[in-house]
Amino acid sequence: MDREQITAWADDKRTKLVRTLPTILFFIALFWVVSLAFGDTYLLVVSPYTTLFEVRFGKYNPPGQYARFFLVSALALVAARLAVANPVLCALVNLCMPFILVYMRSSQLNPRRYFPYTMLFAFLELRPENLIETFATQAAVLAVSCALLSAVLLVAGLVAHPARAARESLHANVRRLADDLDRIASGGVGPILSQELLDVRRELAELAYTAREDSSAPARTTNLLDMLATLAQRTAYLTGNLDWSAHGSELHATCLRELASLTRELDVALKDGGDQNACQRLLPRARALLSNAHIPEDRFRIFYQSYLNMVVLILRTAADPYQRVWHLTPSGRARVALFRKRPSLDSFEMRFSLRCGAVLAVSCLSNLLLPLDHLYWYVLHAFLLLQPFPDESSRRMRTRMIGTAIGCVFVHALALLNLGPAAVTVLGMVLIAPLYASTPGSVTSAFFATAYAVSMASVSIDDAYATSMRLGSLVLAILTVALVNRLVCPTSDRRLFVANMRQMVDMVARSWELVRTTLDERVDTVVSSEALLHFQMVHSRAAGFVEELGADSEKNPEIAELAQYREAAERMLFCLWALMCELEQLELLVRLREVRDDERRTFERIVDLAEASCKPERFGTNVDAAEELLFKLAEPDLRYVLQQYVDRAGELRLAIDDAQGALVERPSYVDEVRG
Repeated sequence: MDREQITAWADDKRTKLVRTLPTILFFIALFWVVSLAFGDTYLLVVSPYTTLFEVRFGKYNPPGQYARFFLVSALALVAARLAVANPVLCALVNLCMPFILVYMRSSQLNPRRYFPYTMLFAFLELRPENLIETFATQAAVLAVSCALLSAVLLVAGLVAHPARAARESLHANVRRLADDLDRIASGGVGPILSQELLDVRRELAELAYTAREDSSAPARTTNLLDMLATLAQRTAYLTGNLDWSAHGSELHATCLRELASLTRELDVALKDGGDQNACQRLLPRARALLSNAHIPEDRFRIFYQSYLNMVVLILRTAADPYQRVWHLTPSGRARVALFRKRPSLDSFEMRFSLRCGAVLAVSCLSNLLLPLDHLYWYVLHAFLLLQPFPDESSRRMRTRMIGTAIGCVFVHALALLNLGPAAVTVLGMVLIAPLYASTPGSVTSAFFATAYAVSMASVSIDDAYATSMRLGSLVLAILTVALVNRLVCPTSDRRLFVANMRQMVDMVARSWELVRTTLDERVDTVVSSEALLHFQMVHSRAAGFVEELGADSEKNPEIAELAQYREAAERMLFCLWALMCELEQLELLVRLREVRDDERRTFERIVDLAEASCKPERFGTNVDAAEELLFKLAEPDLRYVLQQYVDRAGELRLAIDDAQGALVERPSYVDEVRG
């Protein structure tokens, strides 16, 4: 390395250290609070709460977030107490808790959201005596930790105002969307602009999904992000078929410029939390554009009207301080929850929950039954090695083994200095800084974690025993996690892609359920928005896999086998995305009462045929029967959207057939294990 490289490396390390300084200081503060007030035997909870601090620091934390710290901590404490009562309960509780802490919290977009609270639950079991003999004291430790965590985050929020970051992202994307509409008006939709619109759609969807899932923005901002993501979705939908650009281009350009101008004014009206007067002034203009929309071309007319309908809803919501329009009713919350989480082995969350439960059950049961000092390192290693994606687990097995071995050598050399307990404790505090500044899962991180843990343990036990136990428990953890990853719901890249494809087909079916429900009752607009966001998250994961097909064929035979179907996979993904676009538009039309009473039976028959075909093996089989019924509907927009759905369903059927089922058929358990 030359001098410039060394300087750049040092600057990078210094930047990381400064960025993680709040986390380091929180760890040290909580360490001494727990140590001085309750004793060293309760220090294992310090790491989970530091992880919680690291996750929430710099984010907006609503009042409910502080209550969640206490409530979920209490749940973890009670569950851990039950788990250490006897071996049977230990196995059952550790198998069940991941369905609360992993299945309900994680997603493919945010796979590690489960980590802090599940870590707390697992670490509470590391010392069963704390739960059996001094349960009240352990509860007090958690209460104090939650109180300190809440107090520090509250002060940080008052100083840094993290809610502003979400608002700035919101306004930046509104302006970006307006600019893109102007560009379409000026030059049409080419490949570059089409990709730009898809990028805006994806980025806004991820921003909105994360804001709602993580409570990382105020409710008003989260609601606006949801609606803007839908606006971006409807704009990207326009590019799915370019036939509209061949007719009435001058009229289309004028309409697009009106939408761009309206969008910029919307951005101004939403400044500083939303100016109610500005929103009220802008509403008549948006409604006038909507009522005067006389556009002959079907696709462009539907886009134009749906865009304006959403702008009107945004303005009405922003002008309403009580958020009545965009407030989820209990039934709406249930619908969103069912759309996101269904107990199916096609679900990434379900498969990881089962693996997590198996690892915790085996490791925690061993720690409970075997009277070996510091065997809890086995649980610790196993939990940290288990990752949502098995490839990451395999990587961490290598890095953790190397880092742990080097760390043990370091501690053994340190023992030759015969440092006293005070000096070892001070050294431990020093080691915390590079530990949290290191990349999680790296060799460096494993080294500092081992150096800290084993040096602190050497105060009370022999350093030779500590190092051998650290290495032995790591080997045992590697074997456990490797076996679980291989035998319990294996999740290879191919298996996850197939699961995602099947899950998207299932989401199409659930969207038809939403359309049917909208016929009879009022459905919160946010429900369809949330459904669309969740679909886009799964779709983006599947699209990422397709982009890699062929690239790693030499390293990964499984991917090489699917590379021949890349074109079919791309067509399937496009058709599925288009189908969800049509269903979102259809649900809006039904909400606007476009289905006449005398046509209701015909429309319900179309819904029946569509729902009956929402299986990968049957998709598109009722296309002809549904198409015959479309001509009985009087509303042209309704006919157009349904015709588009029918056409895409037929294309999807052909793509599935071209791939010979390889992209949607579940591999057998034997194939999964062999893979």
